[in-house]
Amino acid sequence: MSFIPSCDSEEDAIKSLANIYSVPGKEIERILSHPDVVEIAKSDIELLSPYFPAVISQLLKSSPRYELTFAAYYHSTSYNGCASWFDEGLLGSSAGIGRFIEKISMLIPEEKREAVVRESSRIVAYRSELEGSTAKGTGPYAWNTLTAASSSENGIRYQVPEAIQDLWGGSFVGHGNLIDLDGVIRENLKPVVVKFKGATSDLDTYCSVLWGYLLSESGETHLTHTFKGNGVAIPRESILAIIDL
Repeated sequence: MSFIPSCDSEEDAIKSLANIYSVPGKEIERILSHPDVVEIAKSDIELLSPYFPAVISQLLKSSPRYELTFAAYYHSTSYNGCASWFDEGLLGSSAGIGRFIEKISMLIPEEKREAVVRESSRIVAYRSELEGSTAKGTGPYAWNTLTAASSSENGIRYQVPEAIQDLWGGSFVGHGNLIDLDGVIRENLKPVVVKFKGATSDLDTYCSVLWGYLLSESGETHLTHTFKGNGVAIPRESILAIIDL
């Protein structure tokens, strides 16, 4: 398999950036302590500015390998502990919520199942419209770093699919008060991060997120998503690892 940038850990991020810029790992470590980079890292806005990649390239005297069109991404969810749960890959939002509910149907009171299917589908459709898309054109969603998917408040929160949270939570997207499945999902399923190969939408921004991860004290920064699922399923063969939490 050809080189795929990833961010499982600090060491992995340094190795990935070294490969992206075609420089030794020690050069990446040197840049992390450069005064200009340390100053920029104080602001997420600066890290995501179009000028930051130029600063890095100037300091490294090397540009990213823009021919790299794939990277590893991290999807936070829950499963039954069997790898076969992901035999269909990772589905987009519309198909994904339907299959997830099918798989946990035994945890849902029979008299509530039809309403759960109907309302969760409505929630996905409405949320997708707010994002300027359609239910069939959104997801699967993923983080750029394993830390963001597994340790940050947001990553942990998505171990229960957002549409299912909205069945009870009464957000502005969901009506709420239908059924609270959070507890039964956490009790009966295992939290997991699915690492997969996906197309990069913007290599410069992807690199900025890795730099931000390495420069943050906690490593939890995710800055922004650079994976665009557009509702297209990630095939099983593109899943690189199933990481139990």
